[in-house]
Amino acid sequence: MTVLTASGYSWTDGKFARVAHAGNWISGGTISASSTATDYSADAADTSLTYEKWKPSSLAATWENNFGGSEDYDYCCIAAHNLGTQGCTLEVQTYDTGSWTDLITATAITDDSPLFIFFPEQTDTRARIRITVGSAPEVGVVKFGSALKMQRPFYQGFSPSRMARQTSIIGNVSEGGEFLGRTTVRSSSNVEYQWNNLTYTWVRDNLDGKAGLIQSLETEPFFLAWRPSETEDVDFGWTTGPVQPPQLSGPRDLMTFGFQAQVYGYE
Repeated sequence: MTVLTASGYSWTDGKFARVAHAGNWISGGTISASSTATDYSADAADTSLTYEKWKPSSLAATWENNFGGSEDYDYCCIAAHNLGTQGCTLEVQTYDTGSWTDLITATAITDDSPLFIFFPEQTDTRARIRITVGSAPEVGVVKFGSALKMQRPFYQGFSPSRMARQTSIIGNVSEGGEFLGRTTVRSSSNVEYQWNNLTYTWVRDNLDGKAGLIQSLETEPFFLAWRPSETEDVDFGWTTGPVQPPQLSGPRDLMTFGFQAQVYGYE
């Protein structure tokens, strides 16, 4: 389970990918937690680094971002966690008119895949996750923001990350040709995303500039739900090379844009 939607949430263009990136997630807030275990930090989950994590010392536990002012947001993304392994239940809440209100009610998390959680747009000053049941988990990345909806869906030629494993293997064979086993040297999931027939105006409004997708990909990882209304697949990854500029792809001045990335967590 990786894509979660609020009860009553209605998809518009649910086959179009949604992207959370540094240009649309909320940054600069004040982080707090109900408790933090020794050698862990609540602030760690506000970064994009997967090796530093927050871990509560007990459950139920909350992790909160006080934005420092009113912000618009319609997603919560979580990565580098073990909520599923620890048997946890998750809630996402917003601070509205003096009290906490559920955006996502208590939901059992069944694995450790990245989470892309969608709910109707909110305008509030604080948001948090609340974890109950199970054992205290580790959580590496938590982001709130307003998702980018791509202008076109994926068509032919796209391989979802779950099916794009790239594994280096060493095989062992005896002098007599007997099979002696195999050793995996490394395994990763490398994906190529590409969108065609983007209008010039849309590209300028959403990909260009400091808050646009292109510059965000140069410095930070991203979350991507490639067909959120139909599949639970969510990628948390980072580009593996320069992000190529959009290119004109036909006589109608439509553009093509894409990038290659390594996806976290697939072994």
